[in-house]
Amino acid sequence: MTFSTVSKVEPFGEPSVQGCPDRLNDTFRFGYRIPDTNTVLASVEVPLSVVQQSIPQELSVRLSQNGGVIASLNLEGTAGCKGIMEVSLVQLVEELIEPHHLSMEEVTPSDLEVLLLKLESSARLVRAAMSTLKSSTELPFG
Repeated sequence: MTFSTVSKVEPFGEPSVQGCPDRLNDTFRFGYRIPDTNTVLASVEVPLSVVQQSIPQELSVRLSQNGGVIASLNLEGTAGCKGIMEVSLVQLVEELIEPHHLSMEEVTPSDLEVLLLKLESSARLVRAAMSTLKSSTELPFG
């Protein structure tokens, strides 16, 4: 096997078949293989119960006060949330309107109009909240 062959390795995950190919058991096989030949280079079998613990049981998404979109995954059998990720709202919009993405997703002008209306509505809500906060923190003159 040459280095160029080894460099073309892909990960895989599949239900494990033991004994009878028509019947799947409660394990999954994960590993690496060569794509063209399906030759398995390394693999490990993992019980389904362990795999299920790694699948998010709950996904929560919230907006932070500085414009970050925070996604958290709650995994079964772990204390608290794992896999927390924060992305700026501006970054999400920039990615959406990037020309290549627009063509790949077949975004229409009406889609963008709806997005713009929702963003403008959100901006009005933020301005109203700012106004409320400013007026409640102003000290009365006496």
